[in-house]
Amino acid sequence: MGLWNDFKLEKNINSVNEGVSLHFESGIEEELKKEYLSFVKWLRKKYIFPVHMHIYILNIEKVRLSNGSLAYGSFRWFNRRNPRIKIPSLINYDEYKGIEKEEIYLMVLSSLVHELTHYYQWIKYEEQDDLKSERQANYYRYNILKLYYKDIDRRWI
Repeated sequence: MGLWNDFKLEKNINSVNEGVSLHFESGIEEELKKEYLSFVKWLRKKYIFPVHMHIYILNIEKVRLSNGSLAYGSFRWFNRRNPRIKIPSLINYDEYKGIEKEEIYLMVLSSLVHELTHYYQWIKYEEQDDLKSERQANYYRYNILKLYYKDIDRRWI
């Protein structure tokens, strides 16, 4: 998949190490943790993470961005340390009445893929406006998950 593959590290990025690691805040549902772990294990087999990415799974409904707004995920990079992603994973099931748990988990995982796409945009140092960047992240959000569901032989919702 284009952006997620076939790239070389740009000169402006110092790679201390590579890979991806998950950090769970206490209180995350065990079943949802298993979904994250399974997905990230699959990602490690399929994709290269040339600059180590820390993913923080938080026990909140939305994360606060640097501009003060709330969102379903954030990607931040730094000059002297590894980038990080924050994904809120506290699910208010009252908001999702009539929606299967698997579909809710898919929405949460899609937020992670969206933010990982921003990571790959940063790795490739792609100059693009916010609209193009978000459109590209939304494109990969579902295409990467479709590949994952196909590989693990699970029905795509």
